[in-house]
Amino acid sequence: MRLTAAWDRNVDPYTAGYRIFVGNRSGEHPWSQDVGNAVSVPLNLSPGTYYIVVRAYNAAGLLGPASMEAVVDLAAPGAPTGLSASTLGSRATLSWEAPVEGAEARQYLLYVGTAPGDWNIANGYAVGNVLTVSGDLPVGRYFARARAANSFGPGPLSEEVSFTMGSADAPTPPSALSASWNGTVVTLSWAPSAGAASYVIEAGSAPGTSDIGSFSVGAATSYSADIQPGTYYVRVRAANVGGLSGPSNEIVVHGRGAPERPTNLTQVNRSGAVQLRWVAPSTGVVPTGYVIEAGSAPGLANLASIQVGPVSTFTTTAPPGTYYVRVRAINGRGSSQSSNEIVVRR
Repeated sequence: MRLTAAWDRNVDPYTAGYRIFVGNRSGEHPWSQDVGNAVSVPLNLSPGTYYIVVRAYNAAGLLGPASMEAVVDLAAPGAPTGLSASTLGSRATLSWEAPVEGAEARQYLLYVGTAPGDWNIANGYAVGNVLTVSGDLPVGRYFARARAANSFGPGPLSEEVSFTMGSADAPTPPSALSASWNGTVVTLSWAPSAGAASYVIEAGSAPGTSDIGSFSVGAATSYSADIQPGTYYVRVRAANVGGLSGPSNEIVVHGRGAPERPTNLTQVNRSGAVQLRWVAPSTGVVPTGYVIEAGSAPGLANLASIQVGPVSTFTTTAPPGTYYVRVRAINGRGSSQSSNEIVVRR
């Protein structure tokens, strides 16, 4: 690489010329060149770091004192080696060795993140020309690299090292997983796990599998969801920076669909009105309402289809005629099969 060294001319009357000295270490300049009365000189140098001084001489050839030493980087440093991490309480210490290749390092840059290759904590943080640095970090798992730099620019990254702040032990498995229902909404509950920071629910289509889903619910020890009809094998695991626990006890959850049919539909005549009565389903999901159907022949609903709330009686008037009446239970999943059919004559 071509470099031009330049300096100011001496103002004293004794200077007859200049000699430039170049070396690869500070204070050591084994190569020199007489440049006469010039105040600049081109130098062809290989990539690396160079230390340069100039000395004036008089007519007798005696050299004067050296100028201030100039440092020139004509290449970036290599990668730091031997990066390691140690922890003590909340303090982490990173240490490394100077590069064995490339030009000399002038400073080091740190890259720290919470995932491999991620530098969301420190991105090129300059720590000076040191080989160790310490700092406090919260509990978690971290990934770090170092990079040497000089005036030419930064060199390549070191190898990545990972370390954990806080407990490195995974939590114990949760216990007592159970399910309760409110309509079609299931609530899963479990006993807390020692050392857990969060919980992961797993659901599969067969025992021990999680092909349907696996997701974190945070630090809560219960979770509710409106699930579709089907059969689910469910377990929960605890998690922290040390990893996942083993699974809890596994339970089988049967997603609920439409309600069961109402039973025992009857009629009571009351002062020109008709009161219908029925019994709500005794099993399955609780209905959110009912639909009363009336037709001109068995099984038809061509005369009326009336939706009511979660009641078990309904009173109405009707013109003279014969009505074939039945009732269905409903919810957000659909309607049940019809109850027994009765004939109402007016």
